[in-house]
Amino acid sequence: MEQSLNCFGRNLQFLRKEKKLKQHQMHENLGFSRTTWSNYEQCRTSPSLDGLIKISKFFGVSLDELIAEDIEQKRDNRRYKRYGYNDSSSIVEECPDGFEYLKSRIDRLESEIQLLKDARVESPF
Repeated sequence: MEQSLNCFGRNLQFLRKEKKLKQHQMHENLGFSRTTWSNYEQCRTSPSLDGLIKISKFFGVSLDELIAEDIEQKRDNRRYKRYGYNDSSSIVEECPDGFEYLKSRIDRLESEIQLLKDARVESPF
């Protein structure tokens, strides 16, 4: 569990810096104060499930990636290709094993959806 917490704090810091945001700007973007965000990055406290969902959507990562994976290391190990379209560009991950990669991502998303559904059924809210 401690490994997951270490990844979580590092991931928050990495993702925030990747978007070139300061801690105080997280209030404008997600509603977290600078102090609260700093505590998340230092693993002193952790957000609620709703907070985790809001963070994962904002940064475009799955809950599993946000909590349990080292996103920075994972991204360093992948190859990306830049595509231009209509005066904008996107960086897209190249998938060497295409179909298998997509299938694994779909399986992961389905399991996350099921976890969220199960959490709602158990929650009195």
